[in-house]
Amino acid sequence: MVFFFFCINYTHAQHNLSGTITDAETKEPVKFVSIIIKDNNNTILSYTSTDIQGFYKINIPENHTEFFVTTSMLGYFPKTITYKLDTKSAPKYTLNIAVSQRTSSLDEVLIETKKPILVKKDTTVYRPNQFKDGSERHIEDLLSKLPGITIADNGSIRFKGKQVTRVLLDNDNLFDANYTIGTRNINPEIIEEIEAIEDYQKNPLLKGIENTEDVALNLILKKGKTDVSGEVDVGLGIKDKYDLKSSMISVSKKIKGFGLINYNNINQNQSPYNFSSNTFDLSKANELELRADNFLNSNNLNSIIPENYIGENKNLFGSINALSKISENTSIRINYNHLSDRLILQDFNKIDYNLSSNNLIITNASNQIKKPNVNVLDYEIINSLKPNQLLNLKGKLDYTIVESRLLTTNNNQVFNEVKKSEDFFLNQELNFTNKIDKNKAFQVLSNFSSNNIPQNFNLTNPTDENTIQQQIKFKKNTFNIQSKFLSKVKSSSYAASLGFYNHKSTLESSNNVFFTGYSNFNNTLKNDNSLYLDVNYEFSKNKWMFSLENRLLFSYIKITDNASIYKDKTIIYNPSFKSRYLINNVSSVYINFNINNQAPEIAKKHSGLIQTNNRYLQANNFNYNLIKNENLSLGYRINDFYNLFQFNSYVNFSKRNFDYLNNMFISEENTINISSIQELNNTSYRFGIDTEKYIHFFKSTFNLKTSYTINNYKNSINNEGLRDNINKSLFLNLDVRTGFKENLNFENSIIFQNNTFASSTNKKSTFTTFQNNFTTKYKQDNFWIHLDTKYFNPDVSTKSKGVFFADIMFNYVQKNKKIEYSLRVSNLFNTKSYIETNSSDLSTSTYSQKLLERYILISAKFKL
Repeated sequence: MVFFFFCINYTHAQHNLSGTITDAETKEPVKFVSIIIKDNNNTILSYTSTDIQGFYKINIPENHTEFFVTTSMLGYFPKTITYKLDTKSAPKYTLNIAVSQRTSSLDEVLIETKKPILVKKDTTVYRPNQFKDGSERHIEDLLSKLPGITIADNGSIRFKGKQVTRVLLDNDNLFDANYTIGTRNINPEIIEEIEAIEDYQKNPLLKGIENTEDVALNLILKKGKTDVSGEVDVGLGIKDKYDLKSSMISVSKKIKGFGLINYNNINQNQSPYNFSSNTFDLSKANELELRADNFLNSNNLNSIIPENYIGENKNLFGSINALSKISENTSIRINYNHLSDRLILQDFNKIDYNLSSNNLIITNASNQIKKPNVNVLDYEIINSLKPNQLLNLKGKLDYTIVESRLLTTNNNQVFNEVKKSEDFFLNQELNFTNKIDKNKAFQVLSNFSSNNIPQNFNLTNPTDENTIQQQIKFKKNTFNIQSKFLSKVKSSSYAASLGFYNHKSTLESSNNVFFTGYSNFNNTLKNDNSLYLDVNYEFSKNKWMFSLENRLLFSYIKITDNASIYKDKTIIYNPSFKSRYLINNVSSVYINFNINNQAPEIAKKHSGLIQTNNRYLQANNFNYNLIKNENLSLGYRINDFYNLFQFNSYVNFSKRNFDYLNNMFISEENTINISSIQELNNTSYRFGIDTEKYIHFFKSTFNLKTSYTINNYKNSINNEGLRDNINKSLFLNLDVRTGFKENLNFENSIIFQNNTFASSTNKKSTFTTFQNNFTTKYKQDNFWIHLDTKYFNPDVSTKSKGVFFADIMFNYVQKNKKIEYSLRVSNLFNTKSYIETNSSDLSTSTYSQKLLERYILISAKFKL
């Protein structure tokens, strides 16, 4: 495929002024400084801003031989220089300027002296010392106390409800998407300020041209105290428990580095990779469309119990992260992570199926030893070819092996399962940006990825010596290239992209499984070539904002499945509309609507049977339809950081005209799911309120999240016809967090969830879960106590007693803060198992999981 890109350059015989803006103290270039030229009447004649290297170039207005040059930048004193043209230097003039830092800016708004939060346009600055109580061991502990910031169980961070995509160190992207390596391991004592940057643009040449929904947190390091620092933490406990960790951070003018190594058997996973549950893996958040499916690596566990209580482990995690400015125009980032673990997981599951033909009880037990081995290399090279041109090369190499051995039972039949998968993933991006002028830019973006996952599965029944052997080869290659033009004119901005996308997936599997009507092998090939056109337009003026995004695809699809061949040439149109009206400076109403037409994934197209464990098999009926999803959202939002108050109420509606129909065949021996794409018109409604308020009188932050969801969906059981199902779910979460200056503080979180399922063929079923997490901290001088309790009731309606966990930690820090001693007792009451009850439209299940037994750990942390 060949593309021709035409660019028109306009040149004028005019003079220009250029130079570099540097910090007067550090002599380092200062980026994003505003440069303004004014005449004697204070009229603005021309303006620009510096690039990432502190360089600027600005046109000199005609007929002006003397003028004023003014600099403006948050955190620096403004500077005005009178400049006279020297005809000997015409037509190019040079002016280098050194600017001085200041502790506060006239443009900043100090919200309140007792609430150290500064707001400057799209940047919110936290002074973290006012939020600390001395018990913060890592940056994540500190971030969780800041108003407007929430942290999920997997470490992902949100600010004002928006996903944080990067955590920077002094404006440098050291960790990229795997920022939990830093937030969960870096000592917060080295942090001077924390900036939350909305409309974050990772490409500095597009700042002010392209708007984004991204948010970045920038950790400003204390000057002079972070050149080289580190920690060594040695923890030893009863019953051969250990937690050994060492970390080091190095910061200089040209290089930033962070290294970590941790070895423990107390279920502390310091890595961004998860193999003990079905919790979303943050490290793969932006790669889902590029990766093939691993059919064998799913986990039974999907519980509200924290992962550090579940099973046993022997975890070794090492991470090396370095970012170097190897020249004035070039920087390079390298990240290498290694994880090896030995997980022991034991669980039991009892499912009571309420079928129209008969009731069926299925019991499953599993003793599993899982050994993941992960090696991931990330790299990025950024080269400023010219002040207005940027070349970005970014890549990832991921090689993951997962081996599992399981002793399982299916209705008292014993099985031996051996699973092994090798996941090799390569991703390469090459992007070029040319900033034509302050309002226009042109890009060429390319991406290539390859994912190969061979998967082997052996299932043996020692009783009848029946062995199932299965081999799967799943490959997925993608190639994407596009040209993109961006422009911003006054209140409007638009972007147009023309691109080509190639996707090829091959799925080969073979086994000796038999089920009437379905083959025991398959060979599926999918080719998808698409030429696409994206046109995006945004208008923002006064109180109104409108945004239109349109994608038009001309797609050629070819699918081969055994003897069946499907070919299609189709046009796909995916429109999106957003609108917002500002009622005042802090509140707004908004409406979002989009239509998304998607081709089915190859994992949903194979017609042969694939077995994933001792009783579960899956296949698909060969048919092809686009999955059409319509979404509509209405909401009212308040972001009042002056009064530390946030509020968001919303209504969402979703309709999927074509969707996956699951036809399940359930027997004592097997559960087989046959999927096909049908016109089902499944719908979903969601109503929700999220609010956060700091009440100064109580020195406390209150956070309430509540939602009510109604899902209407269809399925089929044992070919008994189409079943209409409805699921209603109520979710309530109330968090209270104190911030007293006294010695005692606490946090309490109440979580309540009610689920109701009803079906056209089954009676209604309901289950209600309740959870309360209470944490209290007492600090006296250099000594503090941290008590963490959790209460879980898996089904309030059965009046079960639930289960109670408690962890306690005693800490003492030397006056020179060089050594910290701690005594930790985890699972204080030695709760050995957890029982959870769930219901669905066709069954009620009881699930239990073996937990990590109580341990006592004594540790000493040495600060280097």
